[in-house]
Amino acid sequence: LVRWKNATGMRDFTFIAEHVTKTLHGKNTGPWSLSFKVFRDNDQNRRQQIALKDSKILYQVSLAQQPGHVYCMVDGSVVVEAEKEMEIILSRLKNLWRLRQGVTIEGTSYEIGDFTLRVANILLGSTYKGLLLEIDYHPCSTPNNATELFREFVESIVPPTAQLSCEYEYNYESVGLSNQEFTTAHTSYQYMMLFKNDGLF
Repeated sequence: LVRWKNATGMRDFTFIAEHVTKTLHGKNTGPWSLSFKVFRDNDQNRRQQIALKDSKILYQVSLAQQPGHVYCMVDGSVVVEAEKEMEIILSRLKNLWRLRQGVTIEGTSYEIGDFTLRVANILLGSTYKGLLLEIDYHPCSTPNNATELFREFVESIVPPTAQLSCEYEYNYESVGLSNQEFTTAHTSYQYMMLFKNDGLF
């Protein structure tokens, strides 16, 4: 997962689309989207005893490629996969969790050989926050096992002047995810870390 921080909106989105389809002979496979929400705990008794900055945060990711599921994590504890109904449950637990911010990001998906590339502009309200690149490499299902290949693939897509925010390796076991098999929960965790570490919310 990569954020191109100094991208310039539709101009660079179009640059990627043309580069992928014309130079790399990729195929546009249609639209894709993700939803990202941040909840803050709403325990009033606890809030009176501690500073607001110490209250708990819940991250929730919903990806178009897994429409029936959501992925949640409270403050770096463990990533949990739940049915889509979890969104309804959270909306009814206003006494426990209050929605702080939410965003839906929409873009385009491409197939390039053994890779799937998903590209979208990041708009938070009316503020542009760069270009998002999500990359899947199909032959490899082991987390953190194709770092150099991912790095080379990213460099083949963006211009050398691109300022990137990305992690190529993650400590998945620390949040209860397997280091043996990559799943959609791993991708969701990458989104949680990107939004948190880049201060996007």
